[in-house]
Amino acid sequence: MLSQTLKTRGLHVGVRFAPAAVLDKPHKKEYQLRSSEGFDWTRQEYADKIWNLASPQAEGDPRSHLKLTVQPDQVIFEDVFPVSPIEVFLDNLRMTLETAAEVFNLRIMLGSRAIIRMTADVNGQDARVFLGHRCLGLAQRLTPLGRPIHAVGLKMLLPPVPMKDQPPWQAEVKVESLVEDVRQLFIEVDAQWGVPIAWNIDEIIRRAQVARDFTQTQVVAFLTQWAEGKGE
Repeated sequence: MLSQTLKTRGLHVGVRFAPAAVLDKPHKKEYQLRSSEGFDWTRQEYADKIWNLASPQAEGDPRSHLKLTVQPDQVIFEDVFPVSPIEVFLDNLRMTLETAAEVFNLRIMLGSRAIIRMTADVNGQDARVFLGHRCLGLAQRLTPLGRPIHAVGLKMLLPPVPMKDQPPWQAEVKVESLVEDVRQLFIEVDAQWGVPIAWNIDEIIRRAQVARDFTQTQVVAFLTQWAEGKGE
């Protein structure tokens, strides 16, 4: 894998909270007013149990957009095909969390997750060969299938482990050949924290940074060892 070709494909942070949010008309009016500060939500949908706000990005990939979802027990903020660095995403995340906390008087964070999605080029131009042959050693073992392989993937679940002065977290790691472009790897790290703590926006931001750093360091190091010949 060529680490210098890493590109962010998606950022996702979700937080489960208490007490439950009341998605009624008074809260809707206040939320609409506050959530418009700093954002230009071009699509807003307000149902009884879920509110969805979205805004396409003028630059970058045509699929680029921000998305904000509010439910009675959680808030989710996403940047799909980002056009800005993660620092901008984290600033926007802070604004959305501050709005939710003020409108719904949030007090407890029941759990949270941070999902980092990235792509990267590989040596040899075919991610299926890199994953299937070099990383997993499946070159000859695929013969019994009797059919060509359109995509190859690897999935690992890393359990939560004790950490000094930090709540434990687990990570689900996926590495796949990108179906739409087999020259690239698709990398996803889904990091999850499940220990309830007092509402703390700084901690949520820190967790997103932890997930991003883990993706760009440990996961990348795991993959580049084959590119460098260490994993042969």
